[in-house]
Amino acid sequence: MLPNILRVAWRGLWRHRAFTALNVAGLAVGMACALLIGLYVQDELRFDRYHAHADRTYRVVTGTESTAYEGIAKVPAPWGLAVQEALPEVEAMVRLRFFGETLVQRGAARFYEGGAFTADPSVFDVFSFAVQRGDPATALAEPNTLVLTETVARKYFGDEDPLGQTLLFDNAREMTVTGVMADVPPNSHFTFPFLVSRASETDSLQYAWNRTQYYTYLRLAEGASAEGVAAKIPAVLRDHLDEETAATYSPWLQPLPSIHLHSNLFREMAVNGDVAYVYLFTAIAFFILLIACVNFMNLATARASRRAHEVGVRKAAGAGRGALIRQFLGEAWLLSGLALGLALGLVSLALPTFEALTGKELGGLLWGAPWSLPALGVLAVGVGLLAGSYPAFVLSAFRPAEVLKGTVPGLRHGRLRRGLVVFQFAVSAFLIVAAGVVGDQLAFIQQKNLGYDQEHLVVLPIRSDALRQGYQPFKEAVRAVPGVAGVTASANLPGGGDYGIPIVVEGRDPADTPSMRILAVDADFIETLRMDLTAGRAFSADRAADGSGGAFLLNEEAVRQLGWDAGEALGRTLSMPVVGIDPAPVIGVVDDFHFRSMREAIGPLAFFVPPPPWYAIFTVRLRPDGVEATLAALEATWTQFEPDHPFTYSFLDDQIAALHAADERVRVLLRYATGLAVFIACLGLFGLAAFTAEQRTKEIGVRKVLGASLPTLVGLMTREFLVLVLAGVLIAAPVAYLALDRWLDDFAYRTPLEPGTFAVAALLALAVAALTVSYQSVKAALADPVDSLRYE
Repeated sequence: MLPNILRVAWRGLWRHRAFTALNVAGLAVGMACALLIGLYVQDELRFDRYHAHADRTYRVVTGTESTAYEGIAKVPAPWGLAVQEALPEVEAMVRLRFFGETLVQRGAARFYEGGAFTADPSVFDVFSFAVQRGDPATALAEPNTLVLTETVARKYFGDEDPLGQTLLFDNAREMTVTGVMADVPPNSHFTFPFLVSRASETDSLQYAWNRTQYYTYLRLAEGASAEGVAAKIPAVLRDHLDEETAATYSPWLQPLPSIHLHSNLFREMAVNGDVAYVYLFTAIAFFILLIACVNFMNLATARASRRAHEVGVRKAAGAGRGALIRQFLGEAWLLSGLALGLALGLVSLALPTFEALTGKELGGLLWGAPWSLPALGVLAVGVGLLAGSYPAFVLSAFRPAEVLKGTVPGLRHGRLRRGLVVFQFAVSAFLIVAAGVVGDQLAFIQQKNLGYDQEHLVVLPIRSDALRQGYQPFKEAVRAVPGVAGVTASANLPGGGDYGIPIVVEGRDPADTPSMRILAVDADFIETLRMDLTAGRAFSADRAADGSGGAFLLNEEAVRQLGWDAGEALGRTLSMPVVGIDPAPVIGVVDDFHFRSMREAIGPLAFFVPPPPWYAIFTVRLRPDGVEATLAALEATWTQFEPDHPFTYSFLDDQIAALHAADERVRVLLRYATGLAVFIACLGLFGLAAFTAEQRTKEIGVRKVLGASLPTLVGLMTREFLVLVLAGVLIAAPVAYLALDRWLDDFAYRTPLEPGTFAVAALLALAVAALTVSYQSVKAALADPVDSLRYE
C-alpha cells in the first residue's frame, strides 16, 4: 500500500513540477529557518542543566538598601558559611570571587588571564565540573594552589603533566597546579580559565559581613524547600549583625537553571540571556514555518478545481475517503521529506554564519544529540500533516456528483485562499515593522548623547602596585606623548564599573538618603571625559584638600533625589564611613550622563578622589589623527615604566557598545528572519500569480483583442493581490504597535514609534508583492492573443 501511495504521489508531483518546486523550496527554507532558531532556543534553555544536582542548587542573592537596583548577585563571604552551619537543609556550599586579570607565566608562555575565580574546595561538590587529574576533594584546600581548565593547561604545559608544577602570577607569586578539569561547557552562566583556592586570599573581605563580594551557591538536600530555606536566612543574619543592619538585606534563592534567562541583577557574573528573546524567536520560527505550510495550502486551494475532478473520478471508480486522505497525505509527506533533506543541506551551509551571529556552538545539538533524529522525523511528519491537511481532509470530502458537474463546493469565491494570503503578509509586515523599530532603537542608543565624549578614549589597566602607587610620573609621561589630548586615573569607569558604597549625608536620616553609585577618580577625570558641570567646580590637582576623599561631586539626579537644587548642593557634607572616607563637602554638580545601559534610567551618582591604591585603570584621550602612531608611542612609554607587564589596551566605546550586544544580535537575527519570511511568502504569491494567469488566459486574450493596454491588463491581475497584501499590513499594524511599544518600555530612553516606520513597512510589503506578481502578469499580458484564445 505505502509504495503504491508514494509512487502515485511522485507521479502527481512530477507532473506539476513548477508547483512542486515552489512548495519544496518554501518548505525547505521555512524548515531550515525553524531548525536554526530551534537550535538557538534549545541552547538557551539548557544552560546549567548539565550539573548533576542542578534541580536543587541555588544562588544566594539579596536586595539591599545600598544599591539602586532590584538586587545584587553577590553577598558577603561569611553568609554562606553561617547559613550552611545553621540550616541542616544545606548539603553543600561554595563561594566564588573574581580573582582579577593576572599575568601568568611559565617559561616563554606569558599571557594575561581574566575571568578566574577563587573558590572553596567544595566547588566540585556543588558543580559537576569534570576533574581529569588531581583529587577534587583536596585540590583547592591549600593556599597558592589552583585547578586549570584543559585548554589553559595545554597552553602552558603542552603535553606535560601539570600536576605539582608551578605558574608565576604577576611576576611575583608562584601557584602550584593541583588539578586539571575539562573546559567549562559554553552553556554555563559563568566560565573561567582556572580556579584559585580561596585560602589564597589575603585581604579582609573574606571576613566582612557587610561587603557583597562573593557569589554563593547552596546545594539543598532532597526534598528541601528553597522558599523555606530563604525564609530562615534573615534569622541567621540577625545572629551575626545588629537588627538595623540585618534589616537592610532581603535575601532569596535563585534556582541555578533559571539564572541565565531570568536574572538581571547588579554585578552578574556575565551578561545573561533574556527569556523574552527566547519567546520572540520561538514565535518567529513557528510563524515562518506556518507561512511555508500556508504556501502549500494556498497552492492546493488554487488547484482545487482540478484536484476536485480527480477526487470525483476516483470516488466514482470506488475509492473511499480514507484512501484519498492517505493519498493526499502521502503527497504532503513526500514533499515534506524532500524539503527536510534540502533544509538540512541549507542548515549545514548556514550554520557557521549563524554560529558567528549568535556566538554559540550549535552543530553538536543538531547532529550529536540523541533526540536529533526523532525530532527531525516529527518535524517532517508534522509539517506534512499541517501542509497537507486541506487537500487531505477537505478535497477528499467532495461529492462525486457535484464535482463531476464542475461545481467545487466552498471554493467558488476563493475566500480561504485570500485569507491565507492576508495571513502570510500580516506576519511578514509585522516582522518588517519589528525589524525597523529594533533598528531605530539601536540607532537611537548609538547616536544619543551620553553626556560625555566616549570617542578616542583608550583604557589601560594598571598591572602592578608600584604603578598604582606611583601613577603620577606615568601620567605625566603619557601626557607628553604627541597625539594625547588628556589622561586620567580611576578605579572604575562608566559602562557598569561603578561601585555601590553607602553614602551618609550630614543631617539626613539614612533611611531618607537615596542609594548612590560611586566613581572613584583622579582630578583630571571630568576634563578628560569632557563632562560638563551644572554648578561649582571639578576636582583640582592643585588643591590638596580635594584628594583622598576630601571632596565630592554629585550628578544632577543625585541632587534632585536629595531635594536640592544645584546651587544648594554646594557645601553640603557627605561621607562614606564603610570605606573610611570622612565627612567632606560637595564642590560641584556634574551634568547627568549615562553610566550604565540605556535600559536603565540615569541614577544618582557621586565622585570622589581616592587614595592611589584604589586606582585600577588609566584612561587616555587620543587626538583623532595618527591613532596608530599614538598607540605605538603609548606602548613605548608603558614599557619604560612596566617592563615586566605586556602592554594591553581597549577602547571605551567598545565597552559601552558591549552593553547592548544582545540587542544588536537580536536586530541582525530579526533582519534575516524578516527577509526569509518575506521570501517564503513571495514564493507562494508567485505560484498563485502563475496559477491565476493560467486560469485567466482566455480572458486576457479577449481583453487584448478588444483593445486593453498592457498597463490595464497588468493592473487587472495585480490589483487583487495588492489588496490582500494591504489588508495583511493593516491587520499587522496595531498588533505590531502594541507588541513593540511593550518591548521599548524595557528601555529607560527609547525612540518613539513613528508612523513613518509603519508606512515604510507597508510600502515595502506592497512593493515586494507587486514585483512578485507583476512578472507573471506581464508575461501573461504579453502573450499572443491568438494563442490565448486557442487555450483551453
